[in-house]
Amino acid sequence: MTVPAIVWFGLFCYLPLFGIFFAFKDFTPMPGRSLLYNLFVKSPWVGLRNFSYLFRNPQSLNILGNTLFYNAIFLVAGIVIPVFLAVILSEIHQKKFSGLVQMVLVLPYFLSWVIVGYCVYGFLATDQGQINSLLQVFGEEAVRWYQSPQYWRVILILVGIWKSCGYSLVIYLCSITAIDRTLYESASLDGATFWQKAWHITLPMLRPTIATIFILSIGSILNSDFGLFYQVPMDSGALQEVTQTLDVYVYKALMQQANFSFSSAAAFLQSAAGCVLLIVSNLAIRKVDKDSALI
Repeated sequence: MTVPAIVWFGLFCYLPLFGIFFAFKDFTPMPGRSLLYNLFVKSPWVGLRNFSYLFRNPQSLNILGNTLFYNAIFLVAGIVIPVFLAVILSEIHQKKFSGLVQMVLVLPYFLSWVIVGYCVYGFLATDQGQINSLLQVFGEEAVRWYQSPQYWRVILILVGIWKSCGYSLVIYLCSITAIDRTLYESASLDGATFWQKAWHITLPMLRPTIATIFILSIGSILNSDFGLFYQVPMDSGALQEVTQTLDVYVYKALMQQANFSFSSAAAFLQSAAGCVLLIVSNLAIRKVDKDSALI
C-alpha cells in the first residue's frame, strides 16, 4: 500500500534534488548537449555568488517584506477563522444545512487560480466590472483597480483567505468530531454555555491540531502561493510593489532572464530557511506543550 506514495516521493521529491547543483554553478546550456553534460562539465562552480545576487538586488527588501507580511497574515487568519467556523458548525445539528455550508466554504479550494483570477477580474474590470458598475449607479467614478496598488493588499488577503479557509475548516471539523461527546454533556449539566464549552473543551482539544498547522505554516513562511500573487493581479506591472513576492520574483527571473542558477539558489534558500524555521518552531512548541509537538 505504501508503494504509490514511495514512487511519488521518489519521482517528485528526491529525484529533482540534483537540481541543487544549479545553485552553485553558472549554468550555461549548449545546444545539442545533454542537461547533465551542460551542468557538470560546461558550467563552472561559482560558490555562493548566485545567493549574493539575491541580496544585492535593490528590490530584495520589498520582496522579502511582502512575502513575510502576507504569510504572517495568512498564518494568523488561517488558524483563527477556520477554528471559529469549525466551532460554530459543530453546534449546528441540521445536517443538510451544515453540509451545504461546508460545501460552499470548501468549493473555492478546488478552483484553479486562473479561474479565481478571472472571477476577480469580473468584479474589478475598469469598463464592465461589477464593482465599478455599482459605483457608477451611485454617481461615483470608476476605479482603475489594476493600476491602483493601494487596494491590493486587502484584496489579496481577502481572496487568499476565501480560497483556503474551507480546507482548514474540514481539518478542524474532523478533530472536533473526535472529541468525546460526554465532556460536552457533563458541561451542559453543570450549566456551561456554548462559548464556555468552546473555550474550556473544544479549544484545548484542538491544541495539537492547531500546533501542527502552525509549525507547518512557519516552515513555509518564505514561500508564497504563486497563483494568488501572479494570476489574480493579472501580472500587472503597476501592482508590482505590493504583489511581487519571492516566488513571483524567482519565476520572472527564470522565465524572462533564463537565469536558472539564480532561481535554483533562491529556491534552495527558501527550503533551507523553511527547514530551520520548522525545527525551531517545533522545539518552541515542545517547550510549551510536549504533546503538541510534531517530534
